[in-house]
Amino acid sequence: MKKILFATTALVATAGIASAEVALTGMAEIGIWDNGNDDTQFFTDLDVTFTMTGEADNGLTFGATIDLDEATDLPDFENPAVQGGENIFVSYGGATLTMGDTDGALDFIVPEMALAGGSLADDETIHGGFFHADGMSLDAAVNFFDAVDAIDFDLIEGSDASFAALVEALDAIGVDVNDIDSYEEAYEVVEASYAISQAIGLDGLGDGQIARFDYAYSDFVFTASAEQVANGADVAGLGETIWGVGVGYTGSFSGVDLVAGLGYQTLEDYADQTALAVTGSMANGFSAGLTYSVTDLDAVSDDVQHWGVGFGYEMNALAVGINYGEFKYDGEEQSGFGLAGSYDLGGGLSAKMGYGKTNPIVGDDVDTWSLGLGMSF
Repeated sequence: MKKILFATTALVATAGIASAEVALTGMAEIGIWDNGNDDTQFFTDLDVTFTMTGEADNGLTFGATIDLDEATDLPDFENPAVQGGENIFVSYGGATLTMGDTDGALDFIVPEMALAGGSLADDETIHGGFFHADGMSLDAAVNFFDAVDAIDFDLIEGSDASFAALVEALDAIGVDVNDIDSYEEAYEVVEASYAISQAIGLDGLGDGQIARFDYAYSDFVFTASAEQVANGADVAGLGETIWGVGVGYTGSFSGVDLVAGLGYQTLEDYADQTALAVTGSMANGFSAGLTYSVTDLDAVSDDVQHWGVGFGYEMNALAVGINYGEFKYDGEEQSGFGLAGSYDLGGGLSAKMGYGKTNPIVGDDVDTWSLGLGMSF
């Protein structure tokens, strides 16, 4: 017997056995935004997610989720060697194995400083001082090494063509040549920009498919993960696998609900990263958090250090959050702060606003903002 229920918030299909379920959920956003180019634009976004869950006769639970927005970003998302927006899990007791489009151990276990509210364009988390433990880009790293080569070439050649190549290479990493006073400063800025850009986390540097094992015991969660760099191949200058481990704690002390996490990730020939964060929330709606991380990159001499703080307030339908963070490398600094607010209008509709500001190593500050409505279905 099959039963299919259509509702305004979800589609749930129960087939064969009562413990198997398929749910369809979605979100949509409309509004206006400025993504840092000083132009106000229309903003629209839509996402649909399928979630499937089941339970075996022995009590083992299993399930899968696919995000259609992520899946359509890849031309061959149906390829089993490619992460296409899906994640799959099996769980028994306190043990869970998850594979696919999921967080590595460090990103999973270390809490972020966006503690309340939310914006259309994620302004509160995309600024240059936020540590989100994922998103490191190999393409961006290549751009930085190209910039170093361009500096070397112009220093030797000194021609109009070599200077034009230098301007183009610096522009690719977001540096205006007019903000540079000397070749020595150019080397320093490029190295610091590279180091800081790679200190946001190792997740995503590989093929995007992550395998993570979690075990929950009492108030603690222990986790370990692996992400292959190139489908199991050993890549020169990088390595073969991004490994991660972490431990988290959730508990209450004197009326404060605490969440703490310590994580470590490493890629053999590229980088090691350690991060720690703790957040606390109170019954009166206030919350606060603190995070710190150290990244050791093989290609540069010094470590990148980051610290950040976050504060939040939630009461009835209102939620507001603010955070600030700084990355430091060899005397150079990049910082930023973010603000987000939301008001629940009921029925899955909410008003949202966000603002983010980045103070880069060189050049002018970058501001982003967004304002509009979010819908959940």
